[in-house]
Amino acid sequence: MRPLSCLLLSASAITVSQLGAQKPVENFRPPDVTRYESVLEKYVREDGKVNYAGIGTHPTDLSAFVAQIAAVSPNSAPGLFKNREAQLAYWLNAYNALVLQSFAADYPQKRDRLTGLVGRASFFYRQKHKFGGKDRSLGDVEDNTIRKLFGEPRIHFALVCASASCPWLSRTAYTAENLDSHLEADAARYFSQARNFHMDENKREVTLPRILEWFKDDFGGTSEKVLAFVAKYRKDESAKLTKGAWRIRYFDYDWSPNDWRP
Repeated sequence: MRPLSCLLLSASAITVSQLGAQKPVENFRPPDVTRYESVLEKYVREDGKVNYAGIGTHPTDLSAFVAQIAAVSPNSAPGLFKNREAQLAYWLNAYNALVLQSFAADYPQKRDRLTGLVGRASFFYRQKHKFGGKDRSLGDVEDNTIRKLFGEPRIHFALVCASASCPWLSRTAYTAENLDSHLEADAARYFSQARNFHMDENKREVTLPRILEWFKDDFGGTSEKVLAFVAKYRKDESAKLTKGAWRIRYFDYDWSPNDWRP
């Protein structure tokens, strides 16, 4: 997903202020997630694969939603996002919508852009998008808002990066009302997949997704706490994972695109 550590970029080079000019709440409305959800339902399969060609050919709904993201955010109009759930739902939807739009914009010509370090740096750090009137990169939004301000490890199973190893893109938008149950379902689905969990009891080894290494601090900072987190979603192995020492290995990250063509 957007792994910042794997890009080996200095955090100081991408730090952007979180403060934006306050705008009158009455002039704005929160983004209409029904427009975004219609895109998810049309162009995202149940297995998370995305029809980027379809989005590029029929951009109206996604463009309308992105325009609403550009106009307002929890920073620019906090009165519109009255609780933590509404704020985080905005950022998750905004991030994923802009990944979809950005990847579809140059598809299929730049289909393999994320397979190289330079391409990932450009996509996640150099390219800027408007959030509530402020130009920011996806990397900045992820690191300095979503991760820093909310302290919610389950976001790593909600944010997508247009790549095969990233979590499956949900076909349902995040809202203040469904946020916790949605994130819980995302995490449960993620760890139910063989590509994201393997245990070898004889070797006392567990193989986990690379994002748990890149973002280890978000899961407690130690191997024991990482395994305790995973154990919540692997009920059959839970008791074993939290008892004794385990060696953790990590799956290679596949940066090939998560696309499909009907």
